Amino acid sequence: MNISDQANSWLTQFKIEITSSSNKVFGNGRQQLEATVSVAPRTNSTITDEQLASIALVTLDDDGVYRELNGALKASETRDPVFQYFADTGSAPSNLEIRGPVRRKRFYVSSSRSGGSLDKLYARISKNADTHYVTDVGAFKSSIIVESITPLRYELQDLELTAEDELDTANVDIDVYYLKFKNPKLQIVKSVSFNEFDDEDYHYRRCFATSQGAHPGAIGSWFTHYAFEVGARFPFSAGQSTVTLNQRPGQMNLVRTITNEPFYTSRPQNYAHRSRWALFDQYGNDRKIEVTQTDNGNRISFKRLD
Repeated sequence: MNISDQANSWLTQFKIEITSSSNKVFGNGRQQLEATVSVAPRTNSTITDEQLASIALVTLDDDGVYRELNGALKASETRDPVFQYFADTGSAPSNLEIRGPVRRKRFYVSSSRSGGSLDKLYARISKNADTHYVTDVGAFKSSIIVESITPLRYELQDLELTAEDELDTANVDIDVYYLKFKNPKLQIVKSVSFNEFDDEDYHYRRCFATSQGAHPGAIGSWFTHYAFEVGARFPFSAGQSTVTLNQRPGQMNLVRTITNEPFYTSRPQNYAHRSRWALFDQYGNDRKIEVTQTDNGNRISFKRLD
């Protein structure tokens, strides 16, 4: 690829900047930082949509070749809104110098590099199939440094599970559990199930806690456990009763119900399903857990899953 040093014959501005709050990014492959490339043409010149679309982020390898990001460093044109920028202050993006008809292209960079890695990135634009410019060559000199940070590793003592007696009637008893980080500055912004059967956005398990010798057809108490993805509020129904879940941002809901139902000749198929989840904080760091039970199914608990 021919890299020309004559970008100023076509452009009056060509630069790359970090426009999120920091150049740091957790090396978990999920958190992103925002980088913006700004270009402006000279008088009587233009930048077409095709030329703007050709802009890419590149690194300079040991052989002196500019290569687009891949592998442990990735650049997307779409931001993942679930995860915040590092040290996100909520402030507006950096002010960008404007000269004439400036056009911009934004990238969202993620890293799986080891903590402490420093990577210098440049922008490249193609004027045509034979002429390409990089912000490391010629009149326009700019680059950004991406600093990868070791992902946070959470232990069980960093999480807290509490329960509230949400509803207790003659037909159903509903306890709603709230799983959260003990540190009030951290939130569970995403929870992903990786159970054997993943056809739903929740998982449930029936825990039979009364005498195993009861004959089929007799009425007994069924303890049923549910675990739900973090997300928008929604109604949860058991029998004729309904409660609202996901009312507390940054927390994951689990539910234990007790219902009076006939005994079965065999346990329901989902009796032995494992309820396993990956929990993500607002920076994309994760902790895997397995939802468990205590007190013969009357209470929900959880354990670390590596």
